[in-house]
Amino acid sequence: MVGGCVLDWQALIIAARTVGRLAYQKAIEELDTELTKVIEDFDRAVNVEALRRTKETGEHALSQSLKS
Repeated sequence: MVGGCVLDWQALIIAARTVGRLAYQKAIEELDTELTKVIEDFDRAVNVEALRRTKETGEHALSQSLKS
C-alpha cells in the first residue's frame, strides 16, 4: 500500500502545481491588463501635456514674431 500512497501524493502534487500555474496565469493576465491601462492613461496624459506646451510655445512664438 505504500507504493499506492506515493503515487497518490505525486498525483496530488502534480494537480496542485497545475492548478497553481493556472491561478498564477490568471493573476498575471489581470495584472497585464491593468498595467496596459495605466500605460495608456500615462501616454494620453503625456500627449495632452505635450500638446498644451506646443500650443503655448506656438502662440508665444507667433505673438513675438507679430511684435517684431
